Amino acid sequence: MKPGNLAGGFAWYRGTLPMRQKLIREGAPKLAPIMCPTRVLWGARDPILRVEWMDRLPEYFADLSATVVPDAGHFVHYETPALANREMLDFLSPLADAKGWKGALG
Repeated sequence: MKPGNLAGGFAWYRGTLPMRQKLIREGAPKLAPIMCPTRVLWGARDPILRVEWMDRLPEYFADLSATVVPDAGHFVHYETPALANREMLDFLSPLADAKGWKGALG
């Protein structure tokens, strides 16, 4: 709560205003989908990124696994750390094993 602590965050929003306005006017650019395996945990109570927007994720990720977390908001990993840790291990362990890093994640 020191004076000036919020200045950086506000400056980021001011600095990205032209880009955000362009997105509002023209929509998101068409991009090639991200091909790497992607895991998303989306908080059902997120007041910033509404859970209804989750349906757009497959447009951007070719190999997507996404789940709504009912008891979480914007910071799923902070609000439900046991769930987030378990999900990360479940998702990353097979990928690590496929690379020959068997047991590297615990």
